[in-house]
Amino acid sequence: MKRLMIFVLFNLLLGCAAQSDKTASDATQGQEEAKSFDLEASEWQLKQFVNSNGLVIPVQEGTAIEMVFANGKLSGSGGCNRYFGSYKLDDETGLSVVNPMGATMMACSQTINEQERRYFDFLAKVDRYQLGENSQSLVLLNKEGKALLVFDALVPSALEHTPWQATGINNGRGGIVSDKNTHLAKATFADGLVQGKAGCNRFSAAYTAESGNLSIAAVKTTRMACAEEGIMALEANYLKALAQAVQYEIKGDQLRLLDKEGSLLISFIRQTQ
Repeated sequence: MKRLMIFVLFNLLLGCAAQSDKTASDATQGQEEAKSFDLEASEWQLKQFVNSNGLVIPVQEGTAIEMVFANGKLSGSGGCNRYFGSYKLDDETGLSVVNPMGATMMACSQTINEQERRYFDFLAKVDRYQLGENSQSLVLLNKEGKALLVFDALVPSALEHTPWQATGINNGRGGIVSDKNTHLAKATFADGLVQGKAGCNRFSAAYTAESGNLSIAAVKTTRMACAEEGIMALEANYLKALAQAVQYEIKGDQLRLLDKEGSLLISFIRQTQ
């Protein structure tokens, strides 16, 4: 019996040592991953905010906030406007955003503007970063080591067979506008036909796309009239913008249709529901 107890105790101690070695190994692996990972040329999409009380706030449905690191420059989308600035890396995982940053001046809904302001406020507090498993997630932390922003690695969507939902539409006067009706405009590109909803009516048109170039033929629509305020104006701007599109860009879950001068006509986000 005494020998049995000694044998059991020995195995328990051996198991604890093995677990301790595994924990140490995992920690070392995480440290080595942070050392070897080059933040440059990486792209991320925000998953959630974490406020000072530890409350997790998800990104609003129908919006996308993105961050791109490249050559000491920081850029992306704040959910409404494009932003640009620079950053500094210190020691192994120290990170700071150089303020002030620049941004475009699009008009979006109040809730989207508030989310964007929160994002820029949080960015200003960043002091370090932490990578997740296989560098597929990124957490930005403040100087106390508390999480502020949680990102997933950005995986580009494809133009075709992806349902796109508008987030901003050129109003015909050079401005990209987003309001309570914008999300009603949708499009799907597949097998040479783009179709969807223009706000009130359904539409379809033939298209060709290659290497970022886009050509959309004459658009056909149904002939409904919607009484809700602003929807018919939205539809007119959306269809006009579609007809002018000759280029497209995809960044993660976002699609941008551009005119021949490279000006933005319509911004979309991949529709998840």
